[in-house]
Amino acid sequence: MQTSDSLVQLLVEFFDLPADTRPEEIAQPAIPKWDSLAMVQLITELQGRFGVEFDLEEIQTLRSYREIHDTLVRKGVFARA
Repeated sequence: MQTSDSLVQLLVEFFDLPADTRPEEIAQPAIPKWDSLAMVQLITELQGRFGVEFDLEEIQTLRSYREIHDTLVRKGVFARA
C-alpha cells in the first residue's frame, strides 16, 4: 500500500513546487503551470506511478491534492483515514 506522502512528493516534483508545500496548497487555481497539457501529463504520471486507470468522469474532478488523494483512496491505492 502506498502512502499519501508519495502523492505529495509526486505533485511537488511534477509542478516544481517548494519542498515545504503543504497538501492543502496544491490545487489547480493556485498553480499557474497546471494547465490542460500539464493535466494530461499528470494523469499519465499518476496512472503509471500508482498502477491505476482514471475514467473521464474521474479526470474531470482531479483538480487538487485532496481530490486526487480521495480518488486514489477509492481505488484502493491508499488506506482510508
